[in-house]
Amino acid sequence: MKEDDFSYHLHPTSSIPDMEAWGGPRIISEGEGVRVKSVEGKTYIDCGAGLWLNNVGTGRKEIVEAASKQMEKLHYFQSFNGYTHPLAIEVAKKFAKMVPVENARIFFTSGGSESNDSAYKLARLYFNLTGRPEKNQIICRTKAYHGVAYGATSATSLPGFWDGFRPLVPGFHHTDHPHCYFCAWGKEEGSCDYECAKAVEEKILEIGPEKVAGFSAEPVIGTGGAIVPPNGYYPRVREICNKYDVLLIADEVICGFGRTGKNFGIENWGVKPDLMMLAKGITSGYIPMGAVALTGKIYEPIKKHGIFMHGYTYTGHPVACAAALANLEIVEKENLVENARIKGEILRQKVRALDLPCIGEVRGIGMINGVQLVKNRETREKFAPSVGFAKRVSFLGWENGLILRPLIDDALQLSPSLIISETEIDELVEKLETSIKQAWEEYLANDEKTL
Repeated sequence: MKEDDFSYHLHPTSSIPDMEAWGGPRIISEGEGVRVKSVEGKTYIDCGAGLWLNNVGTGRKEIVEAASKQMEKLHYFQSFNGYTHPLAIEVAKKFAKMVPVENARIFFTSGGSESNDSAYKLARLYFNLTGRPEKNQIICRTKAYHGVAYGATSATSLPGFWDGFRPLVPGFHHTDHPHCYFCAWGKEEGSCDYECAKAVEEKILEIGPEKVAGFSAEPVIGTGGAIVPPNGYYPRVREICNKYDVLLIADEVICGFGRTGKNFGIENWGVKPDLMMLAKGITSGYIPMGAVALTGKIYEPIKKHGIFMHGYTYTGHPVACAAALANLEIVEKENLVENARIKGEILRQKVRALDLPCIGEVRGIGMINGVQLVKNRETREKFAPSVGFAKRVSFLGWENGLILRPLIDDALQLSPSLIISETEIDELVEKLETSIKQAWEEYLANDEKTL
């Protein structure tokens, strides 16, 4: 089976040399709850909930049955040319009432990258239709991940995602991201003037307010390190966007549908965006689906214009809609938003209590968490990139029964399913401690060289 994978399969964002060193890919065959099982029969706690998305856990028969029944009734119909179906209407209504977007309209996609591309097109279209076509530039942030479609790739700012793929889509710019532990302005949280928010204003002025359509941000940076901004950041950013008539675009692909302990991440700071990208937690990954929520302000000129010349074959797919409704029913019935808030704090406290010399910061909100690994905790000195410390911890984690994902700058992603119990958290933390200790001991024994 592994030989066939090498012969026929091109993996996304995967190191081919690493897979060769492992003797082939890690093949997962089944799962239940927060755990998955390999073809060899070994069970693992999935510390990443797939890719931040499996909010309700694996093996939920309610979703499977809902999708199966819908396949029998109507497996597909288009949303183009004025057509729709009952579940698309029901899901759009449910989302519109959930999101913190005024007079929301919902546009469906197949996933997060499509949602991002759609949101950027909507931002540009809005200003085009209101007589300001020159207002078309999009500001994003360093360490941002917004997807891999071409517009989303251009919005993303992480190592490797641009290499070999240029030229990118024009009109995207980046400003420094907010991270108090590694503050780009040398400040400490609580004794700054939100220089990270001021950087957004400075970038708007640098480009020219008459040219900037939107500022796009993940409420909590995901792949860039599970980074939570300081509390005053988003209120200040909202004020800046209002000042210069710039649309605030919240990429909730990772944060949405309960993962941060609120329905949507931006709600943790009491801010309302103009556009929201949604995906992942919509269906917990049982079937691909995404969406964009736009304000009535953005919808009205499109309505007046008469047509939105954009769409995807699987927009509002009936089976995806059925899965979404069943998934969100579980989230509500089992109070998983609150469970994410409570269990996320328990998880962070238990990891902090490990007090290992190479754990610098344990950060997060709800069930988005990052463990920052550093060479020197006192000085916050990072490991040299050549060391590959977090990557080594993730390899040892696999050996110890965890699926761990290393993030940028030697952080580890801890974002299990929202159903996780405290007993399962204890097991996760115990195995995490073992894996980090093993990597640290190897690092010291190797004279602090490459692992």
